[in-house]
Amino acid sequence: MDNGITSRQNSPENVRLLAAQRCLYSRAKRLAAIQVFLAGLTPVVGAIAVALNPDADTWAAFAGIVVAFVDTIWLDPKQKRLRNLGASVQESFDCNVLQLPWNAALAGRRPSPEDIHEAAEGHTPSSAAPLENWYPHAVSVLPLYQGRLICQRTNCWWDSKLRQRYGNWIFGTVFVLSVCVFALGLLNGMSLQKFVLAVMAPLLPAALWAGREWRRQSETALESDHQKEETESLWNQVVGGEVAELEVSRRSRELQDAILVRRRGNAPVFDWVYRRLRSKQEDQMNVAAEVMVNQISRSNETAADDP
Repeated sequence: MDNGITSRQNSPENVRLLAAQRCLYSRAKRLAAIQVFLAGLTPVVGAIAVALNPDADTWAAFAGIVVAFVDTIWLDPKQKRLRNLGASVQESFDCNVLQLPWNAALAGRRPSPEDIHEAAEGHTPSSAAPLENWYPHAVSVLPLYQGRLICQRTNCWWDSKLRQRYGNWIFGTVFVLSVCVFALGLLNGMSLQKFVLAVMAPLLPAALWAGREWRRQSETALESDHQKEETESLWNQVVGGEVAELEVSRRSRELQDAILVRRRGNAPVFDWVYRRLRSKQEDQMNVAAEVMVNQISRSNETAADDP
């Protein structure tokens, strides 16, 4: 038995969709990085400029207004459009590979060939993050509705684990930096007033971003966890023979809707984080898939042996 997931995910058409998706998400992440850079740098530079020259307060205020205007009018909407298009391209990939019907009421029209071609051409291949074998090969031996469910669980698990680790890095980095800065202030004998004005105030925008980013990543990871739990609940019903194939397929489409909504609202995780964690998570993904395949295989053998 071969449900075709492995061959379909590695077809030129679907690999091209992944290339387009990765390029679109990378562009959105670059804009997010620019937003972080401007939001953190502008107040610090402005504070330094005013400290050196009190007459620079007008220019510092003007720079802050310009940055806020550019962020609101261009950076944020552009990032959202790229993220939404990337989610639609990834949805198209999943529908092709997992043989799910396209939900036009939620997803809208499929991405145009022009958009896919333009984004795919902008993708730079990376040996550290190949596009082939997106889903675990082990699922190919199962009926499609079962293999599809494992792939959807993998989707939710991967996103949750990636964001948990990234969020922990952010929290740990900010904590260590805060302790170091505080210790340096004590060692240098700074007064409280000087410590607040010279050290804490310039670092506040970066600290606020880190706190906000940690919260956003944690919330998205929690959402992915809830979707994974729903998938596991349905899987247990499949293993127990409590639910029919048509019902599983219907609920898989509902789960895919939730995945699409989550992808559209995802806080970005920078590419270097993904590349750093990919190998470890891929190993874990494949092991989990093999465990689930063995689980359903044993269940089927038991059912066949029953009189």
